[in-house]
Amino acid sequence: MNRQDCVNQKWSSRTIGIIILPLAIALGALGFLILPVVGLFFAIPLFILSFAFITAPESNICRLILNKQR
Repeated sequence: MNRQDCVNQKWSSRTIGIIILPLAIALGALGFLILPVVGLFFAIPLFILSFAFITAPESNICRLILNKQR
């Protein structure tokens, strides 16, 4: 694994989180209007998933590679 692979891994996880976030917002808004309890029941896990992808920590290998090459 090299530096570029680590950067790509970081960006891809952030991108997936940013893609899931509007889906969670839309599902939450529609669910709240149609069936509030059921809609929020499905939207809350998507919010958690999107924030998990956005704030995902780097792997230990990438952390070592990126710190070594600075």
